[in-house]
Amino acid sequence: MNKVLEFGIRTHLHLALFSLVYVLGLYKQSADAFAYAAMFSFGILAIYNFHRLYKFKNRELPDTIYLWVKRLKWPIVGIAITSMVATVSLYICYFGQYYKIHFLSGACILVSVLYVYKIGNYCLREIPFLKIFLVLGIWFFLLHTMPILLFSSPMFLVPGLILLLAILIPSDMKDICFDPQEMRTIPQLLGIPRSLVLLRLLSVIGIFSLFNLEFDLYLPWLISFVYLFCLTFFHRKIGNTYYFVWVDASFLITGIGLLLV
Repeated sequence: MNKVLEFGIRTHLHLALFSLVYVLGLYKQSADAFAYAAMFSFGILAIYNFHRLYKFKNRELPDTIYLWVKRLKWPIVGIAITSMVATVSLYICYFGQYYKIHFLSGACILVSVLYVYKIGNYCLREIPFLKIFLVLGIWFFLLHTMPILLFSSPMFLVPGLILLLAILIPSDMKDICFDPQEMRTIPQLLGIPRSLVLLRLLSVIGIFSLFNLEFDLYLPWLISFVYLFCLTFFHRKIGNTYYFVWVDASFLITGIGLLLV
């Protein structure tokens, strides 16, 4: 794989960009939509890269990823620190006056730290069955709950939840060989083939969840769920290692569609 592309994927630059477009599409009519989208995007870069650096320090990464981080440690540190500064700055400048969200934001940060930081023998992500629901909860809060408190406009709660769950499963599929078996992630419990069947089912449920939307708003979500459904038949050709990137692109597809309607 091209080294620049690999760097972008492994530092989650692709996910930050896709999420930026997705959030802009969701809240395009709000004055502070771009600031919130940028804050969310920088937050992804900061948290995910600090997580990776922490796991690198504790030798908790697969050998190939460990060697990659060792070779590119300082650029990754630079992205993590710069993104964290940008996230905090945007939060203070644009949303610091919304005192009711500070406690909830602090709770999200605490969960994000404990997600990788061990207390005793476990960090939160290693508790059986909990990993995907922790990530789902934080992402749903930041994408759909906090904006209600900030912008007073609930947007696409049901399709948004279904899309998030569908996106998170392939991320665990990628880690199926590296996550300890006692974590009991969905791919560990079901296996890859049945996880793909679950993705197809979620795509169909997502399509049925759109029936109460106007056609202009319905269409971007419909395209995204159909894309996810069709993508499940190309898993073997794409390969398990980078399949999640193609699934993450559903954020981009939905966001562009919502921006255009």
